[in-house]
Amino acid sequence: MISAASRTTAILELLGTHPHGLVASELVAQLGIEKSIVSRILAALERDAYVIRDPVTDVFRLGFRFLSIAFRYIESVGFYEVCMPELDRLANTTGELIQLAVVDRQGLTYVAKAEGTHPIRLFQQLGREAVLHASTAGKVWLASLPEERALALALKAGLSAITPKTIQTVDALREELGRVRAQGFALLEEELFEGGSAVGVPVWDRRRLKVVGALVLAGPTFRLPEDRLRAAVPELTEAARRLAEAWPPDALVGRDDTRISP
Repeated sequence: MISAASRTTAILELLGTHPHGLVASELVAQLGIEKSIVSRILAALERDAYVIRDPVTDVFRLGFRFLSIAFRYIESVGFYEVCMPELDRLANTTGELIQLAVVDRQGLTYVAKAEGTHPIRLFQQLGREAVLHASTAGKVWLASLPEERALALALKAGLSAITPKTIQTVDALREELGRVRAQGFALLEEELFEGGSAVGVPVWDRRRLKVVGALVLAGPTFRLPEDRLRAAVPELTEAARRLAEAWPPDALVGRDDTRISP
């Protein structure tokens, strides 16, 4: 039996992936929750301004009250004060999009970004969960875990084909994670976005016991051939080291709950 809190969370998370909103019937279809329950939860969330409803189209979207809570929390623990100077510096020196993803339970979420100076940019992922098998953030985190646990997490999330180059088999993912583990960084060429490439490095905790996040440089493939991606690794690694040293100790970002439910 799914609890009311879990249903509410599922609705909020699904709305969070649809910036233009969804009608109640779409939430029912995608979540498999009874229409009466979805309607009741939406009414409560709308009453408290956590979601807003378009009176003409009946489309529901996340409300700014919900978003403000998240941003106030991140600001209160000093997270942006720690990470944004590093991200801004990297974006200025490389000219490319720089993003930071943090580990949270069984995945990673992109929580901060700094835009590069080039006019042609890659789609940013702020606020989205990292695709574990098709992102540099996902790969560097999975590579830090015991292999069987990493593969179980990836399989639970799904090895879906996003582009023709996306890894889709366990054997291919196992080989890729071994390569990432050996070299200490992950490369991506059009596995998540056609025409887009990236390089990512792990952000370890202060005692280097676990990976708490990933620092990623991304841009168009024509501008970021493999040699340029590899050349950026030392600067990214040094920035990740500085982030680890200044990581707010009371921040909840970086929680690692990698247990897999049967």
